[in-house]
Amino acid sequence: MDIGNPTIYKCPSCGKKMQMTNWTSYTVSSSKSYSDGYIKESGICCPGFTPDLAKCPHCKKLFFRHKVKDAQTVNFYTNKVKKDIEDPVINDLIKAVKNKEFKKWQDEKAIREDLWRGLNRGYEDSDLGGSASKIRHDNCSALLKLTKKTLKEIQLEKNNKKYKTEDRDDCLLMIAELNRNLGNFEKCMEIINTLGGKWSWLKKQFAWECKAKNILTFELITKSEMNLEKAEEQYSDDYYKRAKKFLNISGHKNIKKAVADYKRAEELGMRGTAFYHERGDIYLDKLNDPDSAIADFTKALKQKDKDEWSKSYISDIYRQRSNAYCKKSNLKKAFADIQTAIEEDGNYEKLYTARAIIYEAMGKTKEAENDKRKAEEVYRQNLELLNKQQEEWKAFKKKHTKTSAKKGIVDKKLIIKKPKKRGISEL
Repeated sequence: MDIGNPTIYKCPSCGKKMQMTNWTSYTVSSSKSYSDGYIKESGICCPGFTPDLAKCPHCKKLFFRHKVKDAQTVNFYTNKVKKDIEDPVINDLIKAVKNKEFKKWQDEKAIREDLWRGLNRGYEDSDLGGSASKIRHDNCSALLKLTKKTLKEIQLEKNNKKYKTEDRDDCLLMIAELNRNLGNFEKCMEIINTLGGKWSWLKKQFAWECKAKNILTFELITKSEMNLEKAEEQYSDDYYKRAKKFLNISGHKNIKKAVADYKRAEELGMRGTAFYHERGDIYLDKLNDPDSAIADFTKALKQKDKDEWSKSYISDIYRQRSNAYCKKSNLKKAFADIQTAIEEDGNYEKLYTARAIIYEAMGKTKEAENDKRKAEEVYRQNLELLNKQQEEWKAFKKKHTKTSAKKGIVDKKLIIKKPKKRGISEL
């Protein structure tokens, strides 16, 4: 990764200057594409990119970078501007839409598009004061009208030079996706089916989601992944990644496709505790196939000496294999596995609940009652520990925020890990 000379922008609202870092090269090891057109890149030396819609670090007002006429790239060593240009957050976009901070409908569309993709990244009602669902729905409705307006522009002959050939298909895909987000599944497929044959790999996925009545954004299986069987070179990682994507798509058929890809990945050399644990869970929980689940959990446990995993992780594999034996009414082996699970990690209340169920099936009511009480005791201990950790975390954050403010440190750059809620569940 190489850092280039920064570009200096002057805020159209307050007139103050800010800088944007430019990258002359970077490396991307992998990327994920989603149905709303969002692409998430990951890998070594993969920098973040500031979108066209940006935020002034001084006055916090939004502006479009392409509209700043006096932007200039300066020498890295002589640059005196220290404030970095900022990316708008969800609340900035919501405020911009609410206050109509735009002059042209094209600008409104750009803001609403950023808001649409932002809300699709996992915001719940509780995150936005109980109104995320309504904001998402209203924004999709408004964005759909604006995108249809864009399509009409593209279709005008006078705009042939302004738009590329692929812009029409991109616009149609966006209209189809917005219809799906709004629950108009028939309209979505009607639009998708007007696309050419080159989009056949995409049509299947939209058909799966519309059939399942899913309005949420989903990860796309790319064209190359859809055609893995035709590829000259095949790697286990490719099949494994596609299997994970099939699991994110609704429907029993896609679960079977995922299992088939797990099998192909295994044939190409993929092994490991996590690999067999994952597939075992699919056999047990999604396909109700305890025999195949037991076989995979056994393989996972044989690999545990080669792979480094926590005791709680190994304990969970024994618990799952115990569940599989229970489904086969093999109480002797189920009991042996749950005993081993408790020996590996006895700080998980579900283990005692599971053993209590086995005791009851064996007719040992006294032992079952003891385990139920033990499960409640472990639950309370874990809850007390979690509350203590959260209080310590809040106190630490509060103290560090005050210290950071005195030193002029931006608190959002501080990474503090919250305690995990491991072992806390309803009994």
